[in-house]
Amino acid sequence: MSAFDEMVRPSLARIGAPGDGYATDRDAYWGSGFFIAPGWLVTCAHVVGKGGAAVCRGDGALSVTWQERTAEGAWEPRGGTGTAAAVVPRPAAGGPPRDPWPFPDLALVRVTGADDVRCLWLGDREAGPGTPLGLYGWSVQTGELGIRHGTGELAGSDARALLLAGSLPIGGLSGGPVLDLRHGSVIGVIKGRRREEGVAVPVTALYELLDSREAGRVARTVLRAHDLHHASLLGAPSPQPDWTAFQAALPGRAPSVSGITAELRTRLYGHLAELPPPAGAGEVVHLVEDVKAQVRGERLRSLLLRNVRTWREGAGLLYGLRTPAPGGGGTLVDLDAVLLYAARVARKAARERAGEVDAERLREFTDWIAGQAAGHRHWAVGEAIRALLEGADGRTVPPAAPADDGPAPQAVRPDGRPVPPAVRPGDLSAPPAVPPDGPPVPPAAPADPPCPAGVPVTAYPSSGATVQAPPSAEAAVATPSPAAYVGTALPAGPPHPAGLTPVPSTADHRIPVPALGRPAWPVPGPSSDSRTDVLVKVGPATYGRHPWSVQLLYDGQDITPVDGDDRGVRAEELARVLREPLARALSQGDHGEHLAAIEVFLPRKLFDLPVDDWQLLPGPDGTGAAGPTGEDDEDDEDDDFVDERALPLGMRRTVVIRDVRRNGLPPAPEWRRRWKGVRYGPLAHGTLHGRAVADGHPPGSGAGGKYPYYGALSALDDASVPVYCGPVGSGEGYAAMRDALRSGHSVVLWRRDRHEPDECGDFHRQAAGLLGLAGHADGLHGPVRDLRIRLADPDTARAHGLRGKIAVLFDPPDRPPYATENMRPPPLAAPGG
Repeated sequence: MSAFDEMVRPSLARIGAPGDGYATDRDAYWGSGFFIAPGWLVTCAHVVGKGGAAVCRGDGALSVTWQERTAEGAWEPRGGTGTAAAVVPRPAAGGPPRDPWPFPDLALVRVTGADDVRCLWLGDREAGPGTPLGLYGWSVQTGELGIRHGTGELAGSDARALLLAGSLPIGGLSGGPVLDLRHGSVIGVIKGRRREEGVAVPVTALYELLDSREAGRVARTVLRAHDLHHASLLGAPSPQPDWTAFQAALPGRAPSVSGITAELRTRLYGHLAELPPPAGAGEVVHLVEDVKAQVRGERLRSLLLRNVRTWREGAGLLYGLRTPAPGGGGTLVDLDAVLLYAARVARKAARERAGEVDAERLREFTDWIAGQAAGHRHWAVGEAIRALLEGADGRTVPPAAPADDGPAPQAVRPDGRPVPPAVRPGDLSAPPAVPPDGPPVPPAAPADPPCPAGVPVTAYPSSGATVQAPPSAEAAVATPSPAAYVGTALPAGPPHPAGLTPVPSTADHRIPVPALGRPAWPVPGPSSDSRTDVLVKVGPATYGRHPWSVQLLYDGQDITPVDGDDRGVRAEELARVLREPLARALSQGDHGEHLAAIEVFLPRKLFDLPVDDWQLLPGPDGTGAAGPTGEDDEDDEDDDFVDERALPLGMRRTVVIRDVRRNGLPPAPEWRRRWKGVRYGPLAHGTLHGRAVADGHPPGSGAGGKYPYYGALSALDDASVPVYCGPVGSGEGYAAMRDALRSGHSVVLWRRDRHEPDECGDFHRQAAGLLGLAGHADGLHGPVRDLRIRLADPDTARAHGLRGKIAVLFDPPDRPPYATENMRPPPLAAPGG
């Protein structure tokens, strides 16, 4: 028996109908499974499904049998009773068994009497094609029930399935583990076979269960127990090796592949399992991206969407990270990245989730990280980690003594902020001057003493980032995001512009480490202002179908595709079809206190699409549209009360309309000029049709001539916002909106619902008040959101004389920059993968 077989066999189980479990010729055999935590087994849903609907619901029991090696070296059977705690997807009540069972086809089973069982190690990242594999499970292929082992390799993937080549699965192996033989980790669960290839469910699908209302709590419990179990075995006396010790000798853990040892990884995951889980994928992804930029010296956004749900998965994304180098093969920096990531997670837990974390567990975590920092071979990395840990759990971390030829640590103010060499570009503590014909001028530098070039600077408390202060920096005006001032009211006086971001310096400010034989560790500027928003693009109809795409926009510059369909759907299907990819994108964009804005690019005929009323949970009609409000529903579940997905999008976050056609062309001078006008304000009220408000919509006031409204709209001041009391998808509103876009207007307000003509006066007064409160373009989003909240309640709307469903065109040029969408491939994380 090979070393692998010896490690895997105690964790394998066979599943069948209730019985004594020991007489292998009598019990009804359904399939295989394997233990991943004490008392917890994972298998395929279709294996549990053989017991019927009652077993899938957890109302019926199943038999679980595994083997244990005795002191004499013999294998003895052990058995327990299993209960299905989660089956995804669950079969319909009273319906026939599904064939084939849909993905993810996974089940988690609670097993009595298995609290001391040996457990397999779950992989933390996807394997690449060609990875050598081991397939394990129970089989009766030879006529005798026993453990079957085969080898093969990962041939590729097909949609959500892994394709297996070599030894193919046979009957009975369903639910057994697929092991990566290079790393010693489970990467899949055997599902079945086709004519020439095997099929497995990737083990990462276990994390998808966290999104399920029914299975999410169980999955989180099991995954946490897995990491705590393996961490508890480190240093524990045992006659048999644990998986961490076994993996240390495997080729996938060689120093040339990763600087992270198996023991460090196991301890890290054990500590992370003690912390409150992240609020969403965005929290993890943004930490990972910030750390990658910190250790690599440049921010290169990955084009691969990572729907990570745990701190553990975030660490896995950093394995094999290398510095950029011509032709690839840069220096391995994954150890630096993972330790910085761990420090950032601990800092975030202490500052934002203090009431949910056990103080003693947090101190153990920070002590462990501090110990790693103290022993780190690069002083700068260790100091950066220590700076992040300062105050993370009420502790004061003593600085490590630098080498004699190293730079001195940066001075720190009493409030914890570093003494900067100059006011940082993007520090808006004082409003910069705004010349009438140019961008704002950054404030002058204070008289603080400069910091030596190349010295890491303690992070600002709000950012959690370790930054390097270069001797000089330039500032530029970046197009602000539509949500820069969500929910804020402007102070008295002229508003200051938002969105100042530093331009990367061309100088090479690196920490000198001449004796270490590796590139110095570069540290970019602060990234606390980085944000991610969501772009939804709906194209003009072809044969009645609109192509669509959903993208992530990082810092107004870099694009990552999420999903799309060039074949398109009908306009009435958009709410339903876009709901899932939109939810996935928003989970990536939301992080910390930032809610991602939604920018919807539409053809003008669809400008009245009620995107702000869409919701991420299906509505009563099965779409993503919100149902009627103000009505009691006794059938509502308590969960809906705290589920933000049940709210209309526009009540919770910024939702704006943009013109898809205009953004496909280079920005015109009028567009840039008018954007500058509304950006600095003060905003003024105008009418989209060019008539006085009192004139309303007289009969026969439709469009006349080729450019009926262009002259009046062109004559408006650059800070004027055209307002229209009615839909703009057809008729006069459609023609007027066309001329507004032609004349360069970036911001337009209108009422997208049908109404009585005598309500228009109230609507225009309402719009004028909103513009006065906003002051400038970025100030619109908070008042608009507040208005949508009040309009959602009919009683509140009537009491305050509020009218209509308000829509906002917020269409800045160069967001993202025209014809510069980032379509470069992401760098390889490690050689060959």
